[in-house]
Amino acid sequence: MLSSGLPPVLLVLSVLELSWSLSDEEKKIILDEHNKYRSQVSPPAKAMMKMSWDMDLEVGAQNHAKNCIWGQNGGLGRANLFATASTLDVKSAIEEWNKESKFYNLTTSTCVPGQMCDNYTQVVWAETTRVGCEHSFCKKVDGIEIENLQLLVCKYYPPGNRKDKLPYMEGPSCEKCPTGTVCEDNLCVPAKLETRLDQISVDPPKGGAPRTCLGLSLFLLPSAILVGLLL
Repeated sequence: MLSSGLPPVLLVLSVLELSWSLSDEEKKIILDEHNKYRSQVSPPAKAMMKMSWDMDLEVGAQNHAKNCIWGQNGGLGRANLFATASTLDVKSAIEEWNKESKFYNLTTSTCVPGQMCDNYTQVVWAETTRVGCEHSFCKKVDGIEIENLQLLVCKYYPPGNRKDKLPYMEGPSCEKCPTGTVCEDNLCVPAKLETRLDQISVDPPKGGAPRTCLGLSLFLLPSAILVGLLL
């Protein structure tokens, strides 16, 4: 017998809602992959900050993803986007953004004509210290013709890709790390930054924004079966 105290339908929706959010493991992968690529930039960076997870940015990314918009959507920070018609692999998504580095020239701050570099330059924007991501199933993404896509959105703060600045200063790793930071794996790490298991904040977002369930039609059959069992 169930002892959750929730009505059956609400319990089902709660279970499904969790399945549409990034897991803690996926969040850790996203954060680790960002910091890995930031630590490996070539040429090296004089002052590349280590990123941490931010719950407010996560909420902003969730709102962006659930609206299924391909492009910047305002709010706090800047967004990187990744869409796939197959199962979302967050590690591959960050890798795809980093692959844009082959088209980017740091010295001239230019991208090969016809190619995209904005995702890469945001991933390695030295002054960006926080990231938060979420995803959603979108039957139709505004700006993309292909239907039924998984849309991943990562929001960054402070935002990068300013036209008047380079992503980072080239030079010996950590040579210009800010006061109050230490060098760790070629990254400038605030002395008080927690480096526990996941480096993901568990504090609730300031706005207390609730999570929103999307794509219910994808799980309609198993939902109906589960409701039947609970009833």
